[in-house]
Amino acid sequence: MTKRASQVPADPHRKAKFREIARSIVAKDRYNRKYGLAVDTAGAIAGALERAYRQGLAGSQPDRQLQGRNSETGPLDWALIPPRPRNAFWSICLATFGHDGMRQEEGYLVPTVTQRGTAGWQLIVSGKSYDDRPIAERTMVPLARLGLIEAAADDTRRLTVSKHGQETWRLFNKRGGRFPDDLTDL
Repeated sequence: MTKRASQVPADPHRKAKFREIARSIVAKDRYNRKYGLAVDTAGAIAGALERAYRQGLAGSQPDRQLQGRNSETGPLDWALIPPRPRNAFWSICLATFGHDGMRQEEGYLVPTVTQRGTAGWQLIVSGKSYDDRPIAERTMVPLARLGLIEAAADDTRRLTVSKHGQETWRLFNKRGGRFPDDLTDL
């Protein structure tokens, strides 16, 4: 019988950090290729894998304390929202609550069809369509899974920002976030 190697427990902060590192590597590669600069994507990936390996080893130590986590009921760390849903959530909250998080417009999402013919959601703020482009259904699924949006209480086919989502938006603003990619460096 073989003994299975101990696995590092899943850490959503570490996963979000590595996702942002991967996004920056891809963005740098695209930029360098566009302007004819030297490209060392393999080197950047190798460096990121080395850092990930070292952090994984450090994280597998039994005396390591999990730190910097919000409670299950508290606001979600902004970096834990995946990039495309994060952009959509930012737009929804900005239109509904404003940058300070104190404005309380009547904002909700209604089902619609996207330009590609797929299911989507249209943002309505104070009775008016907020943007011509609907948000794709697949973009909204992670927001619902994370508890940031929920079905409206009036039993219509509407989605609204949940209390958990409002707390997350207020925390994002309190920490100085202004744009969707702010506060994603862990």
